[in-house]
Amino acid sequence: MKKLILVLILSLLCLQQLVSNAYASNSFSSSEQISLFKSTIELEQNTDINIKEEISYYFPSSDKHGIIREIPTDYKIQAGFKRPTTIKLNSLYYYDKNYPEERYDSYERSSDNGYTIFKIGDAETTITGEYVFVIDYTLQNMINYFDDHDELYINVTGNGWNVPINQAYAEIKLPGDITEKVCYTGIGGSTDTNCTFLDIDSRNTKISANSSLGVYEGLTVALKMPKGTLEDTTTKQRIQMILANLGILLPVPVFFFVNSIVQKKKNKKLTIIPHYDTPKGIYPLLAGHIFNGSLNNKHITAEIIKLAIDGYIKIRRDDENKYSIVRVDTKKEQNETVKELLDGLLGEKDEIEMKKLSSNFYKTVMKLRASTEKQVYEDGYFEKSKSNLKTLFIVIGTIGIFLSVAVLGPVLSTIAATGWTVGVLISFLLVIIWGTMIETRSELGNEILYDLKGLKMYINTAEKYRIEFHNDPKKYIGVFEKLLPFAIIFGLEKKWAKEFEDIYDVQPDWYDGN
Repeated sequence: MKKLILVLILSLLCLQQLVSNAYASNSFSSSEQISLFKSTIELEQNTDINIKEEISYYFPSSDKHGIIREIPTDYKIQAGFKRPTTIKLNSLYYYDKNYPEERYDSYERSSDNGYTIFKIGDAETTITGEYVFVIDYTLQNMINYFDDHDELYINVTGNGWNVPINQAYAEIKLPGDITEKVCYTGIGGSTDTNCTFLDIDSRNTKISANSSLGVYEGLTVALKMPKGTLEDTTTKQRIQMILANLGILLPVPVFFFVNSIVQKKKNKKLTIIPHYDTPKGIYPLLAGHIFNGSLNNKHITAEIIKLAIDGYIKIRRDDENKYSIVRVDTKKEQNETVKELLDGLLGEKDEIEMKKLSSNFYKTVMKLRASTEKQVYEDGYFEKSKSNLKTLFIVIGTIGIFLSVAVLGPVLSTIAATGWTVGVLISFLLVIIWGTMIETRSELGNEILYDLKGLKMYINTAEKYRIEFHNDPKKYIGVFEKLLPFAIIFGLEKKWAKEFEDIYDVQPDWYDGN
């Protein structure tokens, strides 16, 4: 009697499961789905894993061309590096379930972010109804070794499906006895165990999901075997991991290489001696370019003040915050820089309000920058060879970073070469950084630079010389005017003016107003 009751209970449970599956099947029948995901997995003693997948996929409409199967091939290990897994495709084809004799084999293979991706289908052909996709492949270097056991851990279905899987199961054959087993269902990282094992014998088992899998859900299994069941490939895996990530050290030799070049091109450090003599033949624009390596608006302002001090123009204060530039001497000898600046400021006019300066003045600024850039090389203050090398470093580094991100990174990801990806990127970044550090001044330009640094030191420490200023105010008023444009270049004009505020009691010739 007890046996009869037990049989009835088991029968009811089976019937309930069948009804549940039938209901699930019916609910998916009209929508896009994987009706069946069947996998045959055979682990060989040499650790090769032979897998044959048969994916029955239902297409309710004719707007699809096929499927995308993403197979994980990179597995993270310590420090964020990855262990590369090799995948060898043995065969791939698909067919209409109603016409199994007509097979198709159109597909594209690619890799992205640790996955080998098979885009299966013909871009020129759409399909409708139920198709079966058969993928036969071999995985290598996927075994986990522990102190007391060997382990096969594999995601049977993958978690990249954006459609539900009505039914999923796998038949697994191992070369040794199964000592412990566990399965998981759900999204990546899930610990749900809504799955069942059906052991065929001590080395063979069948695993199936107890219910349908939702979007981006999968079926994963882990099987333990006695230690030594499988060939020990840890050394091989370790070597492959090291080779795949050895590139993380690439920046080290790159650093020493680019640094050696930069050091060879580096000018000598000279002693900075404070003084108030401006470098001979060096006007503000030229001084600004030599001091900073390029021109900026402060240098233009300094040159305008120099024009006023030299008697070409006068600066007039008409009202609060209202100034005008007035032409003074039209017959005074003018060099090219003076001519260019005067034409840009005044044109044919004799005076102009600064706020009404022509909108085209920026063209004058651009011309002055170009002519000064040309002059520093022609006069030997900068070296063209150094400048070309600097440009080359920056261009190579920029192109290298772009290619690393757009091309090399995706390619290296196919072999889990995270270290190489990072190493190459850092190396090209080092090339750019060290390229910007290449000094383009010549020896002559370096001497002028330290001369200007001495001038800056003098202006910056002017309070030390206040007694001298007071003892001979006439002499040092001339020094004030001579060094004012250079104080502007160094950003010390306010400090320089403060040291003379109680000495300068006579309005300069080049300025009108309070």
